[in-house]
Amino acid sequence: MTAPAWPARTRLPTRLALGLALVLAAFLMLAGLAVLGYGHYLQQRVFWGLSVQGVPIGGLTRSQALTRLKGALEDEEFPYLRLQAGDQAWIYSASTLGVSLELEEAVHQTWMIGRGGIFREDLVTRVRLLWRGYNVVPRFALEPGLSLKPLRQIALQAGTPARSARVWVAGLDVNNEEACTGRDLDVAAAQAAIVRALTAASGESSWNDRPAWQALLANEAPPTGYFPDDPIPVELTFVDLNPAMAEITAAYARSETILSAPVLLYYEESAGAGASPAGALESTVRHTWLIDRAQLALWLVRERSTDAGSEVMLNRAAMEAFVDALARQIDRPARQGKFDYDADAGALSVREPEQTGRTLDRESALALIEAACLAVRERTVQLPVSFTAPPVTQAQLEALLPLELISTGETSFSGSTEARFHNIVTATAPYQGVVVAPNSRFSFVEHLGDVTIASGYAEGWVIMGNETVLGPGGGVCQVGTTFFRAAFWGGYPIVARTPHAYRVAWYEPPVGLDAAVYTPYVDIQFDNDQSTPILIQTEVDQPTGRLRFRFYGRSPARTVSIEGPTMGETIPPGEPIVEMDPSLAPGQRIQVESAHDGVTVTLYRLIEVGGEVISREPFVSKYAPWPARYRQGPPAASASP
Repeated sequence: MTAPAWPARTRLPTRLALGLALVLAAFLMLAGLAVLGYGHYLQQRVFWGLSVQGVPIGGLTRSQALTRLKGALEDEEFPYLRLQAGDQAWIYSASTLGVSLELEEAVHQTWMIGRGGIFREDLVTRVRLLWRGYNVVPRFALEPGLSLKPLRQIALQAGTPARSARVWVAGLDVNNEEACTGRDLDVAAAQAAIVRALTAASGESSWNDRPAWQALLANEAPPTGYFPDDPIPVELTFVDLNPAMAEITAAYARSETILSAPVLLYYEESAGAGASPAGALESTVRHTWLIDRAQLALWLVRERSTDAGSEVMLNRAAMEAFVDALARQIDRPARQGKFDYDADAGALSVREPEQTGRTLDRESALALIEAACLAVRERTVQLPVSFTAPPVTQAQLEALLPLELISTGETSFSGSTEARFHNIVTATAPYQGVVVAPNSRFSFVEHLGDVTIASGYAEGWVIMGNETVLGPGGGVCQVGTTFFRAAFWGGYPIVARTPHAYRVAWYEPPVGLDAAVYTPYVDIQFDNDQSTPILIQTEVDQPTGRLRFRFYGRSPARTVSIEGPTMGETIPPGEPIVEMDPSLAPGQRIQVESAHDGVTVTLYRLIEVGGEVISREPFVSKYAPWPARYRQGPPAASASP
């Protein structure tokens, strides 16, 4: 059975419906392709229909949009503002107050329109942008630093400074003045009010009033002049400045307390056998200073505090200067005394009195003085002074009496010139009565001081480099050698000793037991390795031409002897050296140096304890060959007629 055929009248509508469906499908396809193409083309661009402050930026990349906006808007004159407070008013341009447009933020905002992430909503927004358009009003920004200067000028003109309660000293009287309330411009509030006024005047971001195609057909230009012609009013806010009312009472009372009475400073020290003749009874000496009210008045200052306005303070810098000056009067080093010893009587006498050292603790003294200045009753300060005894006191030496002779160093200066003898006496004097502390190192040069004409030395022959020349101090090495021998024969460890460049007859015999001195470079040093001090006594015996150094104290239980000396190979001095000296008479010739053979000398110091040798210490002296040296005047033939 075959199906019934459709009536002929139904075929035409079926074809029409099919055609319409195809057309609709094609339209939808084209529309979809258009939407996709539109979105793809503007993937990195602002959608059409968007503008910022009336400047169209649709179809531009963000960087292009920012460039266009800067060119169009940054040259546009910002409005003027009328800053007003009551009856007073000040007119400034927005640019002068540091106002600018946040164009980068506005470009980012426009780029985000139509890109919300929901396709249907984004599609509607993009179509609406094409149909009507959307204008973005950028946000205003204000640079606080640029606005600060004009706002502070307003504050100076319209504000009144607060007057804090004041205390001052006239003479020794304390005066006061009550506080006065003032007013000042609230700068932060003014800056915020300026931004709010500009934002209100520029309007808000919004959709355009009519379709874009109507404005295009009417050939209308984009709207301009977003701001009113008249200055935009801005109300300024002032705040009251209320100084603390209670501070005047505290400051006044503090000032009166400080000036109520002088401050007494003192410290006490004992004076007895160490600071006065032997056998004197010990007593106490009080040293005092007074900080009077006039000085206290000079120390008063007012300083700004963080919470209670200003207050009366003491000028710490001035007080520190006062304490420093006080310390310079009090501080002194401990000084070792010098003593003469009468071996026959077994008695000491003071040659130079010892001195106790004093030191003021400056930080503690400053704190105590400050506390006394602020005290109502107790205004006396015992200064924190510490005392230091010398390394060896007179009492400690006297406890060892009678002193034992430990060792003697001896040399001969017989035949010395008057100048050389004078220098020997001068160089020996500093060592008479010197005390060497137990377990300490002693430096010859440290006690000798400067060897100059100004310090009392005469010119004599001294070794300088590779020759002997006239200079201050000829004969000092005689003293150094004698001192060295006393330390040597005492068995004390020799730390520094330098032999002379060549053999010197003054210091022989024995050969090889001399010591050179040249301040401050060439020194003689030894260690007192005992637990008791050494007292040095010197003797310049002019009749016999003998110089002696004697060490007194407790004699170590040791015996010192020498082995040698052993002479090495002798080196001849070479030919004499003759130097021309125009100051001499023609043909005159004088000898300034004698010839000496070069030789290396070795001797040993033997130290015995209980009959057993515990040390065999070598002392090596290398003497260079030293030719004779002459000075000669010009030849007789060349003498002037």
